Amino acid sequence: MRKFAWFAFSFCAAVFFALCFLPGRVLPLAAVIAGLAGVAAYLLARGDAKIAAAIAALGVFAGFLWDFGFDRLILAGARELDGTERQLEATVTDFPETDGRATTVELRLDIPEAWDLRAKAYVYDGSADGLRPGDRIRVEALFSFSGLVGDEQISSYTSRGIFLFARTATVTEVLESPGAGVTTFHRYLARSIKDMIVRLYSGRARAFMLALLTGDRTELSADAAALSAMERAGVTHIVAISGMHVSILAGFLLSVLGRRKWAVAAVIPVLVLFMAVSGFSPSVVRAVIMQVFLLAAPWVMGEDDSLTALSAALFILVAANPYAAAGVGLQLSFAATLGIIVISPRLRRVMTRGGEKKRGFLPGLLRWAAGSVSTSLGALALTMPISAYYFKCVSLIAPLSNLLILWAVSPAFIIGAVSVAAGAVWLPLGRVAAFYPAIISRGILFACRVLAKPFFAAVYMDGPALVWFAAAYFAGAAILLSRTGPRRFIILASLSAVSLCGIFILRDLSVRGAEGYALTLLDVGQGQSAVIASGGYTAVIDCGSSSGEDAGEICERYVRSLGRDGIDALILTHYHSDHAGGAVRLLSTLRVGAVFVPEPRFEESSLDEEVLEAARNAGCRIVYVTDLTRFELGMADITLYPPMGSDSENERGLMALVSDGEFDALLTGDAPGYLERQLTARYTLPDTECLVVGHHGSAGSTTEALLDEVTPELALVSVGENSYGHPAPETLERLEERGIQVLRTDESGNITIHSR
Repeated sequence: MRKFAWFAFSFCAAVFFALCFLPGRVLPLAAVIAGLAGVAAYLLARGDAKIAAAIAALGVFAGFLWDFGFDRLILAGARELDGTERQLEATVTDFPETDGRATTVELRLDIPEAWDLRAKAYVYDGSADGLRPGDRIRVEALFSFSGLVGDEQISSYTSRGIFLFARTATVTEVLESPGAGVTTFHRYLARSIKDMIVRLYSGRARAFMLALLTGDRTELSADAAALSAMERAGVTHIVAISGMHVSILAGFLLSVLGRRKWAVAAVIPVLVLFMAVSGFSPSVVRAVIMQVFLLAAPWVMGEDDSLTALSAALFILVAANPYAAAGVGLQLSFAATLGIIVISPRLRRVMTRGGEKKRGFLPGLLRWAAGSVSTSLGALALTMPISAYYFKCVSLIAPLSNLLILWAVSPAFIIGAVSVAAGAVWLPLGRVAAFYPAIISRGILFACRVLAKPFFAAVYMDGPALVWFAAAYFAGAAILLSRTGPRRFIILASLSAVSLCGIFILRDLSVRGAEGYALTLLDVGQGQSAVIASGGYTAVIDCGSSSGEDAGEICERYVRSLGRDGIDALILTHYHSDHAGGAVRLLSTLRVGAVFVPEPRFEESSLDEEVLEAARNAGCRIVYVTDLTRFELGMADITLYPPMGSDSENERGLMALVSDGEFDALLTGDAPGYLERQLTARYTLPDTECLVVGHHGSAGSTTEALLDEVTPELALVSVGENSYGHPAPETLERLEERGIQVLRTDESGNITIHSR
C-alpha cells in the first residue's frame, strides 16, 4: 500500500476518534501527543517500519489538528447563530419538500462569518411555496445547531454538511430567482429525471426505480412492508445509491466506448454528473472519486491501486467535512468497499481452489457463483458489526439474497436509465423501454418478501444473539487471518448454524414456558409503545412517537427479537401520532390478529383513517371499545376501559389494565386528571404494582386521587426530548412523596418488568 494510503487512513481514523471520544478542547494536546509518539516510533523502529510509523503518526497529528481547526474556524458562524433569532439572506440549494405540516428547505446562508454554511429550514406558514434552487431569499428564523437534540449528539445532518436548523422560519422576501445555473443545474436535472420516472412507472415499480436511479427513497419508505422485507433480506444497499451503481454505470459506458484514453476522459464527467444528480451523498462521492482514481491510474501512474483510491476518496470526504466520518452511510460504504478489496479475493481463491483454469459451462458457473458469494461475504464481513451496532439487526440470509438478486440490478439500472432518456425524447418510446425494468423491480421485491419470511432470515441483537454474533464473528476473523483452507470455514459455519438454531429454540421455549407476563416499555423518544409478552402470545399497547423516531420500526424489531413475526393484539389508546403514528408500519410488517381502538371521529387528523385502512388491508379484526372489554393473553388478563370523555382525542382515549394474579400494571394513555378521577369512581381498581405514568408525566395527569387509589410501587415514564416540560416536576414530586420508584425511557432505554 502506498505511503499516501497510510497517511489518509491515519488521518481519517484520528478524525473519527476525535468526533466520537474527545472533547474539542483537548484536541491540540492530542495532536501534540500523536506527534511525539510518531517521533518516538520513528527513532525506535527500523527499516520500512520507520517510515510507516512516521507517516501514520503524521496522519494522526494532522487529523486531530484539522478537526480542531474545522470546529473553531469553519463552524464559527454556526456557533454564533446557535440559539439566536435572526433575519438573514440565503440561497435555496434544493427543491422544498412538504410533509403536510411543514415545508423543509435547504439553504446556504449568506453570512461573512462562515463559508458555505448550510441550514435546514422548517416553514409552516406557506411562505416557502414555489421556491426553487438558486433563489436568493431573506428568511427570518430561530437557529439552532443541528448536531445536538437536547443533550444528545446526532450526526444525521452534520455528516451531510448541514450544521444549522432554522426553526419556525418565514421567507419574508424573494430577492432573486435566476432559475437553473451552473451550481443548481444538477438539481433541476434530478427533478426532471424523477418526474419522468413518475410518468413511466407506477406502484411499487415506481418507488423502486426512484430509489434505484436517483436515491430518492421517499415512496419506498412509505411502503413499510417492502422496505422491511429488503432489510431482513439484506439488500437495501441496492436502492441506496452507492459504489455498486457507480460501477454499473462506468462498466456499461466503458463496454460501449472501450477503454481507450478518450473513452475514460468521456466517462469521468458522466460519473461526476451522476454524483451531482444523486445529491452528493457521501457513499456516491466516495465511489465516484475512487472510480476516477481507478480509471485514471493506469494512464497516469501505469498501475491501479484500489486501497490508495479508497484512501484518497475517504481523505477528500473527511477533509471537506470531518463530521462525515460519523455518518453511518459513509461508514457502511467504506467498510463494504474495504471488505471487497481485502477479504473477497482471498475468499474467492479458497472457493475456487483447483478450478481456476478449468474450462466449460459448469466450472465457469461455479467461478461466477464464487465471485458473487465472495464479494457479498467480503462486504458483509466488515459491515455486519456496524449494522449490529446501529440497527440492532444482522441479515443472515444476505449472501443468498445477494446471489439471487444482484444479477438483476444491472439490467434494471441500465435499461431504467435508457427508459428515462427515451421518455425525454418521446414518451411512448420511454414507456416501451420501461416495461422490462418494471418487471425486474417487481420481481426483486417479490424475491425479497420470500427471502425475508424464514425466522432465521435476520438476527435481532438481543442478549443471547449478540453473544453468538460476537463469538461467530471473531472466530471467523481469526480463521481468515490464519490463512487456513476451506475446511475450517465449513466447520465454523456448521457450528454457527447449529448454535444459532439452539439459541432460537431455547429462547422460544423460555418465552413460552415463562410464568406470568413481561411488560416492556420501549424507548421511542417522545411517545409511547408497550409490548406485553405472555407465554406464546404478544400484545402491543400504543405505537407512536413525535420526536423523529420510527416507533413502528422500533416495535417491529423488538417483537422480532422475541422470535415472533406477529402480535395477537394491537391496542391503541387514542389516535395522536405519539401513540399511534407507528401503527401503520406495524400493521404492514407484522401479522396482527386484532386491533382494539376507540371509535374514530375523523376530526383532528387523518391518522385514525390511515390506521383503520391499514388494519382492513391487513385483514385484522377491528374491535371498537365502547364498553368494558376483557380478554386473555396467555397467562395475562387485559382489561380495556372505554372512553369517558368526548372533547379531544386525549379524552376519547382508552385505558388498560394488565393483570396476572396479584400483579397489575395500569396504562392510562394521555387521559387528563379529571378522567383519572372518573376511572376510580366508576370502576373498582386493584392495587397496582406498576403504573405507566399518564401523558408522559404531564402536570395534569397522574393525579393524587389516582395514586391514592391504586398505590403503585413502580412508575414508568415514556418520554423523550420535548418542548412540553415532560415529565413535569410536580408529577415527579407527587411520585417521590409516596416513595414510588421512577424509571424513565429517556434515561434507561427499554424498560422490562416481569409479573412473576
